[in-house]
Amino acid sequence: MTKTTNAPPTVAVLVDTSTSWGRRLIRGVTNYATKHGPWHLCLEEKGALEQFHLPSKWKGDGVIARISNERLYDELEKSGLPVINVSGIELKNSKFPRVTTNYQAGAALAIDHFLDRGFQNFGYVGPLQKRYVKRHAGAFRTAITQHNLTCHEFNYRSELSSMRSWHMRIAELGDWIESLPKPVGIFCWANTTGLHVLEACRHRNLAVPDEIAVLGGDDDPLLCESASPPMSAIVTASEQQGYHAAQFLERLLNGEAVPNHTAVDPIEITTRRSTDALIIDDDELRKAVIFLRQNAYRPLTVDQIADAVPMTRRSLERKFKKHYERSPHEEVLRLRLARVQTLLAKTDMPILDLAREAGFGNAQHMTTVFRKAFNITPLRYRSSIRAR
Repeated sequence: MTKTTNAPPTVAVLVDTSTSWGRRLIRGVTNYATKHGPWHLCLEEKGALEQFHLPSKWKGDGVIARISNERLYDELEKSGLPVINVSGIELKNSKFPRVTTNYQAGAALAIDHFLDRGFQNFGYVGPLQKRYVKRHAGAFRTAITQHNLTCHEFNYRSELSSMRSWHMRIAELGDWIESLPKPVGIFCWANTTGLHVLEACRHRNLAVPDEIAVLGGDDDPLLCESASPPMSAIVTASEQQGYHAAQFLERLLNGEAVPNHTAVDPIEITTRRSTDALIIDDDELRKAVIFLRQNAYRPLTVDQIADAVPMTRRSLERKFKKHYERSPHEEVLRLRLARVQTLLAKTDMPILDLAREAGFGNAQHMTTVFRKAFNITPLRYRSSIRAR
C-alpha cells in the first residue's frame, strides 16, 4: 500500500519507551520526521515486555515496530500497511524489511576492548535459549576464535521474578564465574545481565575489573553508572537505526524499494570502571602502554614512549608487536582515530579543532588517515552516525 494523499503521513511507532535503546530509536524516528516531515507520530508509553497493538480502528499510513512475536507480525500483515521492523528477532517467513544492530561489529568492538586490556580468557552471559541472543553470543564466539582463543558461555535467564529464584540464579552464576580461568573478560547480552554478573562477583568477593571485567551489550547511562563498580557498555546506534527505519518507511510510502535487511554498526564502547584494567605481565611493556595511553592525544614519538620506561626502542617495538600484533605507532593512530570517531558522533566541534583535540595537529592529515582507515571522510561519517 502506498500513500496517495498530500497530507502528512500518520505513522505508528510500536517501540518500548522504557529502555535507553527504545528511547534513542524513537528519537531517530523523530529526527527524520522533523527534518523531512511533518509527520504525525502515534506512540504509547510502554515497557519492553508489554504487548503492542495498532490502536483500535486506527487509520494510519505506515508502521515502525519492534516485532518480537508472531501475534504482532500477523496483526501488522493483516493491516496491509507498509511496515519496517526494528527487531533483532528473526521470525520465520517474515516479509517486512528490517533495520537491526550489527552483532558482528559489536562483537569485534568487545573483543578488541578486552584484548587491548590484556585479557586472554573470555565468557559470555545471556538467555541463550533465545535465538537472537544465541546469534549475539555466536558473533562474540566467532570473533574470539579468530584469535585462537576460547569463549565460555552461561545461559542466564535474568527474567525470573521470585526472590528465591533470583538468589538461586545469582548463586549458580557465581559458581560458573568462580570456575572460569582468570583474569577473564565477560561480555553480557544486556545491562540487567551485566548488573547480575557484578552482583554475583560481589557475593563471591571477586575483584572487578582485575579478576573479572564486565562489559554490557547496550549502554544505558542510568543503569550502567548506578552499578558497583560502574559498568562499561557498547553504545549501539539505535538512534541511527530509527532514522534509517523512518527513511525506509517513507520510501515504501512512495512506492519505492528498500533493502530487505540493514545492519547498523555500534558507535563505540563507553569505558567505565568494570573493564578499566591492564593485564600485562611484562612490567616494562605495562609502563610503556600506560604512558602511551596517557599521552596519545599530544605530540608523541616512539622514542619518547621508550625513554619514559626506560627501554630501547627496538625492545619496545618487539614487545609491542608480540603482545598486540601492532607497532606502538599503529597503536597511537588507533587511539587517535577512535577519539575522532567519538568527537564526530557526540559533538559539533569543527574539524580543525577536532583534529587538534585528537592529536593529529591539522585537519588535512587527520582526514587522510581517517579516510584510509574507514573509507569515508570525517564529515560524511558524522552525518551518517548522528542520523540527522
